[in-house]
Parts: sequence; C-alpha cells; structure tokens
Amino acid sequence: MTPDELRGAIEKAGPTDLAAALARDVRATASALSAEAVRLAGAGPAIAPRARMLVSQLEELAAGPLLGAPASPDPSTEVWMIGAATAAAVNLRGRVAQRLQPMLADRRLLAGPPPDPRVEEPVRPRRVCDEAYALLRELVNVAEGRSALVMDRWAFERLPESERDAEIARVQGGAAFARLLDDGQA
Repeated sequence: MTPDELRGAIEKAGPTDLAAALARDVRATASALSAEAVRLAGAGPAIAPRARMLVSQLEELAAGPLLGAPASPDPSTEVWMIGAATAAAVNLRGRVAQRLQPMLADRRLLAGPPPDPRVEEPVRPRRVCDEAYALLRELVNVAEGRSALVMDRWAFERLPESERDAEIARVQGGAAFARLLDDGQA
C-alpha cells in the first residue's frame, strides 16, 4: 500500500473499517519487509550476518516480526532474536521517555469534557504535565499491574495542583514513582 492509497482508504473508510480491515492491511504491508529480513537472519551463514545487521538497524520495525517468528532450533539465533527485540524495545522506550521529559514542565490545560451534573466530585482540570506524568509512570513501571496503574492515576488526578506539582518534581529529580494508593485501597 502506498501513502496515496492509504490516504484514499482513510478518506473512504468508516470508523470500524479503520480499526479492523484497514489496520490489518497497513500492518501487513508495513511488516512484510521486516518479517522477511528476520526470516533471512536465520537462513544460514551466507546471508544471515547481513540480514542481522539490517534487522538491527530496523529497530522497532523489526521488534514485532522478531517476537512473532517461530523459535529457532539454533540457540544462538534464538538468543540473537530476543536480544535484537529487546534492544529495539529499550531504544523505543528511551525515545518515548525522552519525549515525555520536557512535557513534565508543561502546565498548559487540556480541553476536557463538559462537567457532568450527575457527578458530585468536581473534576480537576488536566494539564499536559499531568498526562506526561501518568504516561511516564506507565512506561517505567512495566511490572505494575494494570489496575494499580489505573487506580494510582485516578488518585493522582484527584490531588490538588500543588501536590501534583510536588509529585512531578520528585520524579523529575530522579525519585521513583510513589504508590498513591495502597493495595487495600485499590
């Protein structure tokens, strides 16, 4: 699929088309070359070293095909595949974290939904820095369960602005993310 074909498909597609068939087509097109490079990386001594160099340069584009490839009977190839996928993931995570860092200082307000009269608790305005904090927390705390992340985000959003600023400053200073709710509260 070319960029022009993609643009045309997006213009014609409904919301469910984008989420299903179109996404599947785009993913298949985008990963076909990476998947072939991964396959060639285990093909044999004549071509594998060059294919491995290519796969390493593809970074996150190769992570999915590396993880989706069948396990190699050769242990060194299997270790190389998971090592290359790990390097790609770590590199991508580092780039995301680097992008989030300056956003921690951005105090601009985000547009929110209109207040719901059925909700008694006022919704505090969300800021760019609040969202950056929550996203960075999720990126860094990979072992934390989804429910704990959601509940701590909920607790963070309900803190007064000065306390949110203090928590963000702690993290910017290199401190670990604090659990805002005990497991008994979550």
